[in-house]
Amino acid sequence: MRTFCLLAFAIASSLVNAQSIRNFQKKNSSNQLERTQMLDLLRVSVKNDIEQDVVFVVDHFLVSSTYAWMEGSVQRKDGKQLRMPADHYDCCHVEALFKKVKGKWILKENGAFSSDVWYSCLLEQYPDVELSIFSSDKRQIVNCK
Repeated sequence: MRTFCLLAFAIASSLVNAQSIRNFQKKNSSNQLERTQMLDLLRVSVKNDIEQDVVFVVDHFLVSSTYAWMEGSVQRKDGKQLRMPADHYDCCHVEALFKKVKGKWILKENGAFSSDVWYSCLLEQYPDVELSIFSSDKRQIVNCK
């Protein structure tokens, strides 16, 4: 009986945990406000770096209760080609980690145009981030354990 209860609890916990992940890849009426808020934070950061108005093509954007992970690419808002301020920029990918603090999303980390794997071992810095918000190809990299 005890084994059955533990198994039932484990299954119920995993179902609750799985249901807490929300997909923000596509904008809709239920995520529009939060999604826009987060992408606007990232947009300001990128604009400050490359001095161009940008939009994002979102490939991956999963949200847990207090963290969100986004992957995508950057395009100029006017449709023209991006001008990189230096040769070491790797156009045009972007990744970002957001955290909800006191009901408001903040940009914790981002790597627009990075030529390195800046998110390597990210879970060491943010151990309470749910691993399942990362894309499958990033999970091994962010989790160095």
